[in-house]
Amino acid sequence: MFLFKDRKSNTKNKKKFSVPSFNWTLLICMCLLLTIGVLFIKSATNMRTDSVHYLYVEMLVKWIPLGLIAHFVIAFFDYRKLSDKAWILYALGVFLLLLVLIPGIGTERLGARRWIFGLFQPSEFMKLCIMPVAALLLAKYTGIKDCYRFIATLILFAIPMGLIAIQPDLGSALVFAPVCVGMLFVSGCSPKMLLTLILVSVVVVSIFLALIIVPEHMPEEKRDRIEKITDNFIFPHWKKRVRVFINPDHDPLGAGWNKKQSEIAVGSGGKYGKGYLNGTQNILGFLPRSVSSTDFIFSVVAEEMGFVGSCVLLGLFGGVIISIALTGILCGDDSGRLICVGVATLFFAHIFVNIAMTIGKMPITGIPLPFISYGGTFTISTMALLGLVQSVAIHSKSSQI
Repeated sequence: MFLFKDRKSNTKNKKKFSVPSFNWTLLICMCLLLTIGVLFIKSATNMRTDSVHYLYVEMLVKWIPLGLIAHFVIAFFDYRKLSDKAWILYALGVFLLLLVLIPGIGTERLGARRWIFGLFQPSEFMKLCIMPVAALLLAKYTGIKDCYRFIATLILFAIPMGLIAIQPDLGSALVFAPVCVGMLFVSGCSPKMLLTLILVSVVVVSIFLALIIVPEHMPEEKRDRIEKITDNFIFPHWKKRVRVFINPDHDPLGAGWNKKQSEIAVGSGGKYGKGYLNGTQNILGFLPRSVSSTDFIFSVVAEEMGFVGSCVLLGLFGGVIISIALTGILCGDDSGRLICVGVATLFFAHIFVNIAMTIGKMPITGIPLPFISYGGTFTISTMALLGLVQSVAIHSKSSQI
C-alpha cells in the first residue's frame, strides 16, 4: 500500500493541517444544487396537467427534508464506529437487492424490477453501504496479502453490480466499477494488478460491443441465429442503445428519439439560453416528458440557461468534488481517506456519464444527475453520502501532509 506507506515514512518534513470541523463549502454547494434541481424539475413538468406537475413540491416537502435529516445524522455519527458494523450494512444492502428480484415484493416499471413495493430503490442504498466496508477492507486488513485483498475487493463490488445489472439497470451497475478502481488505486494496489483488471475489462467490453454490432452486418439467417443466443444474456434495450450510439440514424423515431431531441435541446440553448420556463423542446414535448425531469434534466437546464448556466452548474459540481477531495487529503485516517475517494469517484461518474449521454457522447444509460434529477431514493442516498464525507471531516484526526 504505497500511498499509506509514503505518508507514514515522511512525517518529519510535513506540516500539520487540521481537518475542518464541518465542510461548509460542501454543504453550500449541495444546497445550491438542490435549489437548481427543484426549479428545473418544476420547469420540466410545468406543462403537465396531472399529478406529475407537482414532483417539485414532493421534492420540497418530502425527499429533500428526509435527505437533510440523513445528511446531518450521518455527519455527526463517527464513521470510525462503522468498522464493526460495516459488513452487516453490506449484507443488508445485498439482501435488499435480492429481495427486489422477488415478484410481489419487487415492483416492475418499464420492464425493470428496481423498487421494493414501488417506494424504495435498493441499488441507491447499496452505494452508501459499500463505501465503509470497502474502506475497511483496504485500509484495516493490511495483514492480508495484496493479491487476496485485491480479489476480495473485486468480489465485494461484483456481487451488487451483478444483482443490479439483472434488474436490469446496467447504468447503475457500471457506476460501481470506477469507484472500485479508484479505491484500489489510492489504497496502493499493485500497478500490475490494476493494469490486468483494466485490460480484462477492455476485452470484456470489446466482446460485448462486438456481439451487438457485428451481427448487424451479417446475412439475415446468421444474424437471427446470433441474436437468439445473445438475447439470453444481453437485454434488447441495451442492444438498441449501443446501436443508436454507433449509428444515430439507426432508429431515429424509436430508440434514438431521446438522444436526438436532447442534443437539439442542448444545442438550441446557445450562450445564455431561452429563459427559465421557456425551453421549447421541453414545452412542446419533443424532449419526452417521461424523462425530462429525471435522466435528461441537464437538457432542460442547457436549453433554458444556455452555455453560461451550464458552466455555473458544472462549477457547483466541481465545488462538491473538490471539497470531498480536500476532506480526504486532510484526513488523518486511511479508511476516511478511502471513503472520500469512493464518494468523489461515484459523483464524478454520475455527473460525467449523465451529461455525456445528453450531448450524445455516450450511450443512453439511465444514470440520473445528482441533486438535479427527480428521484426520492436517489436524492436521499446522495445527500447521505455527502453526510458520510462530513463525518470524515468532523471526526477524523488531524492529518500530516
